[in-house]
This record gives sequence, structure tokens and C-alpha cells, in this order.
Amino acid sequence: MSHSSHKRIYSLADFVTYLWCARVSLVVGFLAGCLVACVLLFVLKPQYEARMIVAPPRQGAEALNFLAEDVPPVLSPSSAQAVSQDGEYIRFQQSLRGPAVAAVLLKLDGTLDGVNQSARFVGGRGHMQGASELSEHLFRTIQIDPIGDTGSVRLVYTHPDPIFAEKVLRNLVRISDQLIRMDVKRDVEARIDWLKREMKTTLHPDHRKSLTRLLMAEERRRMLLSIETPYALSIIEDANVSPRPVSPRAVILFPVLGMFGFILGLLFFTIRQELNDRQDNL
Repeated sequence: MSHSSHKRIYSLADFVTYLWCARVSLVVGFLAGCLVACVLLFVLKPQYEARMIVAPPRQGAEALNFLAEDVPPVLSPSSAQAVSQDGEYIRFQQSLRGPAVAAVLLKLDGTLDGVNQSARFVGGRGHMQGASELSEHLFRTIQIDPIGDTGSVRLVYTHPDPIFAEKVLRNLVRISDQLIRMDVKRDVEARIDWLKREMKTTLHPDHRKSLTRLLMAEERRRMLLSIETPYALSIIEDANVSPRPVSPRAVILFPVLGMFGFILGLLFFTIRQELNDRQDNL
């Protein structure tokens, strides 16, 4: 006669009974997780976020529209200016955390010491020395988050010292903008010199008229470059720091680690019960 084996179907009451039997392991695991959370709260440095919102520059092609009358499209300075402004804003985002900006930032008083204080644990200290190491640190700690489809981005820098974080973020934006301004200014000066030389040797009236308009456009751009306002971007919201640390957060650490310890306690009890059952069956 064959005997058919049936698997037992456990009910909710069986599960509750099982948890009650494992209560000691569950409580110990939960308390261990909470203890780890307490330790992390003491050994981790509070981290603050400095935030800043920037957008494409407001000064663009519209600043040169008065020069576009009766000029063929190929010579129109407005389209060139618009493309240039877009490119400079993209360049700003790409160079913000680069070694060129980091090299200038490194020369400011207190930068190296402040950056080396960015270790996660209390008492820890970094050992950064050069611009390349600082650039790597900036790539790790600075986020560039797009804001929808507006072209604006939110810059976020995390550091244990809120005052230092705000100062570094503001200096980074200023240095990156100034480096771009200097490069563009050199290009503009070179084009102005070339246009002036061409005007001296050009006799055709139409050619001279086109060169004159292009020269006026470059001189206008040189004037815009001399204005002490951001050139490659517009600052929508200046640097500000979160009023409270963003990490570590007790409201996240205790539930997560407590639940993790709870699960480990349940796993430990299950393994122990399985080993005991095997020994009893021997």
C-alpha cells in the first residue's frame, strides 16, 4: 500500500507562534542593530549640503541684435553669439569640477585644510595635496542636477562644515566663470586685432561695411566681458546651506538597522533550530 506524503500548510497562527519562540533572538538582533546605529551616530561626522541654482546666461544674442540689420546670415553676429553663449554655459558645467578650477581654488586660504577635514568619520582627515586629487574630491562630493527642461541646474556640495561648504561652492562658480571669461576675452581681442588689420588693407566698400559690423560686434562683446557680472551663467539662487545635517539621520538609521538586526536574529534562530532538529534525528 502506498503512502502519500502531504506538505503541511502553515497558518498565520503558526507564524506568530514561531516568532514567539524566536523572541529572544529577535530582540537581541533588534537591539544589536540599534546599538550599531548609536555607534554610527557618534562616529560619523554630520554632513551639510550647500545648494546653488544656476541657469544659462541672460546676456545673449539679444545684446547684439542691433547689429544684425542688413547683414547676410553668414555674417550675422547674433547667431554666433547665441551658439557661443550656449557653449560657454556647457563648458561651465564641464569645467566646474575640473583640475583647472581646482588648481585656482587650491590657492585660496584655508581650502586645502578644509577639504582634508571632509572625512566621514570623527577624527579622520584626508591627505589631498594637488589639484588632481582635489578635482577627484569635487567629482565625488559635488552633484550637478538638472531642473526639468529649463536648462537650470542645482549644484550641491556636501561637507561637515556648513560655512566652508557654502564658501567653496560660491568660489567654484566664480572661478569657473572667470576662467571662461579670460579665455573668451583673449579670443575676442585676437579677432579685434585681425579685423582691424583687414580693414586697413580692404578697399571694397561692401567688405569694409561687413568688417565694420563684425568689429562693432566684437567690441560690444568685449564691453560685456568687462562688466562685473557672471558671464557664462546666471545665478538664480545664491549658495545656501541646509539648516540641519542631511546625514547621518537617526530617523533612517534606527529603523533600517533595527529591522536588519531583527531579520538577522530570525535567521540565526532558524539556522539554530534546523541544526538542533538534525542532531535529534541522528
